[in-house]
Amino acid sequence: MKKDELHRLNCFVENKPGVLARIVGLISGRGYNIQTLSVGPTEDGTVSRMKIDVLGNDSVINQIILQLRNQVNVIEVTSRRKS
Repeated sequence: MKKDELHRLNCFVENKPGVLARIVGLISGRGYNIQTLSVGPTEDGTVSRMKIDVLGNDSVINQIILQLRNQVNVIEVTSRRKS
């Protein structure tokens, strides 16, 4: 089994009440720990960008990404390893 690494998830989400709570609940509710979280608006006021740093191996991160993409308010999710 591969060692856990820090990954940055970049999510573009609809800028609506409750979206942040649902995203955080999805990740933490499955036992994954969020290391850092930053949320801010984009130039388009209807969309926010979330930067979420999560510790996990590739399979954990892929599972989180799949679950995020199934959320109705999530527009796009990308991931990269942080060094």
